[in-house]
Amino acid sequence: MGIETMFLRAKISRLVAFVLLVFLGGLITSALPAHAAATSWVGDANASARLITAVQATGSAGQIDVALQIQLAPGWHAYWHSPGDAGIPPSIDWSGSQNVQSAQLYWPAPKRFLLDGLITQGYENGVVLPIAVALDQPDQPLVLHTLVHYAACKDICVPYTALFTLQLPTGIALPGPEAPLISQAWTTIPGSLFNAGISLSSVIISKEPSSVAGLILSVVLDTGRTVLSKPDLFVEGIPAATPAAPHIQFDPQNHRAVLSILLTRQTPTAMASTPLQFTFENGAQAASFTATPTIGPLPRMSTESNDALILLIALLGGSILNVMPCVLPVLSLKLFSLAQARGNERTQFRLNFLATAAGVISSFIVIAFVLVFLKAAGAAIGWGIQFQQPWFLGLMAVLTTLFAASLWEWLPITMPGFAGQAVNTSKSHHPRVTAFITGALATILATSCTAPFVGTAVGFALARDPLTIFGIFLALGIGMAFPYLAVAAVPWLLRFMPKPGAWMINVRIILGFALLATSIWLISIITAVVSPHAALIAGGLLSAILLLLLIRHRCNVSRVIFRRMMAAFTIGLAITATIMPSLMQQAIVKLGQADTAPSTIWQPFDPARIAGLIGQHKLVFVDVTAAWCLVCKVNALAVLDRDPVATQLRASNVVTMRADWTRPSVIITAYLESFHRYGVPLDVIYGPGAPSGIVLPSLLTSGLVMQEFQRAAAPPSKQNQAEVTK
Repeated sequence: MGIETMFLRAKISRLVAFVLLVFLGGLITSALPAHAAATSWVGDANASARLITAVQATGSAGQIDVALQIQLAPGWHAYWHSPGDAGIPPSIDWSGSQNVQSAQLYWPAPKRFLLDGLITQGYENGVVLPIAVALDQPDQPLVLHTLVHYAACKDICVPYTALFTLQLPTGIALPGPEAPLISQAWTTIPGSLFNAGISLSSVIISKEPSSVAGLILSVVLDTGRTVLSKPDLFVEGIPAATPAAPHIQFDPQNHRAVLSILLTRQTPTAMASTPLQFTFENGAQAASFTATPTIGPLPRMSTESNDALILLIALLGGSILNVMPCVLPVLSLKLFSLAQARGNERTQFRLNFLATAAGVISSFIVIAFVLVFLKAAGAAIGWGIQFQQPWFLGLMAVLTTLFAASLWEWLPITMPGFAGQAVNTSKSHHPRVTAFITGALATILATSCTAPFVGTAVGFALARDPLTIFGIFLALGIGMAFPYLAVAAVPWLLRFMPKPGAWMINVRIILGFALLATSIWLISIITAVVSPHAALIAGGLLSAILLLLLIRHRCNVSRVIFRRMMAAFTIGLAITATIMPSLMQQAIVKLGQADTAPSTIWQPFDPARIAGLIGQHKLVFVDVTAAWCLVCKVNALAVLDRDPVATQLRASNVVTMRADWTRPSVIITAYLESFHRYGVPLDVIYGPGAPSGIVLPSLLTSGLVMQEFQRAAAPPSKQNQAEVTK
């Protein structure tokens, strides 16, 4: 037993010694610098920071990508290298680092903050600051020993200090886990204006008209085809001043933007000799440049036009909208209003016409309100974008179908009881309700395309403030409602209408079929926007509604039985919608094969190819269209698909691109906005003589298109000679 006990004690001793060695080894290892691509976070719940690297070893390169990552709680922000009126920017002390020749810290473009009247510049929610670390000896280990100071602010400002030690061994420089984060951070560093597709025209110091001591610092940028999305400008080098956000003006004709900043307590001569550092931000893109201002007046802006002239253009455009092809689907509503008015008393038809005009004008105001809201929310806006939404198409198809049934007297439209009591009217006054709805429906459907002058007015409005948008859309509404207002003001115009009689019954039937054709047109758009399956379901739904209304009208069905029929129809529709996808699968496949067949000359829209094609002496014709744009259909049938334009489009030196805006598209929307257009159609011709593109009018003619093709094909020198001759 004694010998066995001795052996047992020896085993226990060796086990304890092994555990102690492992424990001591862990302590020694933990005391050494970490061999990792990231340090631990240092800070608290409001702000914390860490040091990260893009690789896990030094490799043979002479530079290592490092970054300081600062993480902030919601609402907290850190500072840019130029913090503004207050704040402490991040600073890094590299003392104690080994094998570091230099370390260059780079700064992403900042955001602007306003707190208690102080303007500060920095980053919200967090930031990754890239650092380019140059090594003394590439094949040797790297030890980064850094002391970081920064501040984070919300309601109060808190200074932070963090000490980091990070070691990279020798070996192959394989990417570390944080490599994608650092790579993304490098893309946020401002580049050059050239890379952003923008050039600097001038930086000008001018006098502020409304202030004796104020100056205006204006940066004039030639934007070309670059779309400016929430542009901003940060200026460094102005003594004792942090400029506020710039006032921005756009010059659509010259593709120019002017960003102006008000300066106080500065003299023109001092500013004119001071080099300034600018950081221009355009959404996710940024550029930096240095320039010295010059004293002088600003270049004349083409947007400095007479507001009264723009309102006149809007009135004219709204009036022309009444005779555009886009109003054909609602022409039946207008004709029916005229036919009814002839048989009414003068007071009654005046009120009916005024109600229709009110429906038109109110609809334009509602459209303006929606566009202002979408613009404030940063969403894409445009004329007719509601036709890209399936719910809108379905709703309008139902409304036009119900109006057709009403014209056939299958569905009498009356004012609801609560509404009648609210305005103290009886059901005998419901024609004015119908007239109001008629005007609203006509307006909404008429926005499917752009009339002459409408595009100019809408483009001017949507680039301006909300008040201007409402004013111009109000003028458009008054212009479109002008025929109704004119007849209401001058009743003798109705003398040219035939007297009421049995012919009105036939007119009602014909106009009902015209509205039904509008519903079919809307369902065809659902095919392009959603799918043939959805269009078939919508068509079946509307057909069933008409059938039920017809049965109720002819058979005098009670309300109870009619409700049961509607319930049975709803169940049947649900079953059909469930089994229809499998039944239509083969048809959809065949349709997809037909769509992919190379049966047309049109290539997919790719704006990035245009410059290269022009360099190959090609002509490029871009047609921006949509399935719901009737003017686009008219242009295609009357001009683009007919000789001589059709032959020209098929020429070997012509490349045709078609951009389909039937569904929402960020790329197509940006392309439209680059020409300060917010609706379709848009046709542009590019060539050696027109590298920036020639914008064609909304309504095309063969002669005009062929003339602009010749102009785009002419070399720039001949182009200039032709202009001088003119």
